Amino acid sequence: MYLSHPVRRMRKQPFEDETATLVVELDEADQSDLDAALDAADGSLERELQLGSLLGTMPETSVDEFCSMDGLARVETADTLGLAIDDGE
Repeated sequence: MYLSHPVRRMRKQPFEDETATLVVELDEADQSDLDAALDAADGSLERELQLGSLLGTMPETSVDEFCSMDGLARVETADTLGLAIDDGE
């Protein structure tokens, strides 16, 4: 599984009271696995992105737990990819 540098930092040193907005690609997991991992991390699925990626949010303090989910192929922050997430487009 690939983790961007900001995600690796969040796993080791999460900021309290901060929200992580993550772009996730699944490998062998399915939507129900992702939904369960997001629920366990107090997160939510925001929307589907192009090319099968998904946009989710969760407290930074939950990123480590979320990334331990089996079946993830890639986890990056939306900022890393330069997504304009503020306007919902």
